[in-house]
Amino acid sequence: MRLLLCTDGSPHGQAAIRFGAILGRRSPETTTVLGVVETPSFWQAENRSEASHIQRALEEARHLLAGAPEPRFKTRKGHAAEEILEEAASGDYDLVVVGARGRRGITRFLLGSTAERIARHAPVPVLIVKGVRDAMGRVLVCTAGKEPGMAAVECGGQAARLVGAEVTVLHVMSQIAGRPVLPPDVLEDLDAPARVLMEHHTPEGLCLEEALAILARLEVPARPMVRHGPVVEEILDEAQEGAHDLPVIGAHSTAGLMGLLLDDVAHQIISHADRPILVARPRREGSDG
Repeated sequence: MRLLLCTDGSPHGQAAIRFGAILGRRSPETTTVLGVVETPSFWQAENRSEASHIQRALEEARHLLAGAPEPRFKTRKGHAAEEILEEAASGDYDLVVVGARGRRGITRFLLGSTAERIARHAPVPVLIVKGVRDAMGRVLVCTAGKEPGMAAVECGGQAARLVGAEVTVLHVMSQIAGRPVLPPDVLEDLDAPARVLMEHHTPEGLCLEEALAILARLEVPARPMVRHGPVVEEILDEAQEGAHDLPVIGAHSTAGLMGLLLDDVAHQIISHADRPILVARPRREGSDG
């Protein structure tokens, strides 16, 4: 897995480096570490200070990636989102890792602004790091079927295979979707488990079967799970209750007035999660820049 780890030298930027390094240490590919410094001329003194923060951040990254293929180190000057997106487009990367917030809030890796802008426009999946976690032992792959859901399965499976993580494949049956279409004897159980849905070949069961087949191809053991209720709430609850280190979600991009955000479900999950979130979109959407 070819990683692009991004930092501005802030604690949030370094949290992204540390979490991303969990993958980088296990990857046979070279990891690239990108330090971004903003450059308004009237901040020259502050920029000198930031440059020293970046240098220390890159040195820490070198230490964290010890034992992995020798990493590449790059620095860019300019607006964080623009520079990260330009680097992501110019390189051959499989995953971009960024922090949720940076040194000056609204201008650096701001959740709902820069981080989501990167997640929407990057040509590859984006891992948004929130909080401080030192392990990636449990991965929660959230799928609703169709392309975004299967993109999440593929991307989450690749990350899990790299670090040997346990995988749970979660399908949320929302209140809008209603009950599964099952025989009368099964319908008595309103919380029909994943295996029952799969045995009766319901649309939800077929979605889980497809996800498990993708993970089997990647040689990643996984267990299916179904929850019932509001999608965002159920995903966040399962991430918490199941002690998952990394939820993985698929997202469509949106257009028009909401053009800098992902779809509403993904936006809400990213906004309310207290842990890293990996956002995957179908690759053919990644070129809408």
